[in-house]
Amino acid sequence: MSLRSQLEAFPPDTRLLVFTTLGHVYVGTIADIQEEALSLARYDGSATIVLNLNDVSGVREYIEEPEVRP
Repeated sequence: MSLRSQLEAFPPDTRLLVFTTLGHVYVGTIADIQEEALSLARYDGSATIVLNLNDVSGVREYIEEPEVRP
């Protein structure tokens, strides 16, 4: 399965972790997928970042786990 297919398979408004080949990690929702670019919007909608699809090494759904304090 190609990266583009993986990205398109996520439901709209799914919060994602996007990993890049440079070691950066971004969290956001997919705003747009173009031929060679992914637009990722912050979950609060305040900013959008554009990533080259060739620079994306992985993607998975962001699942927030509750913090457990002893």
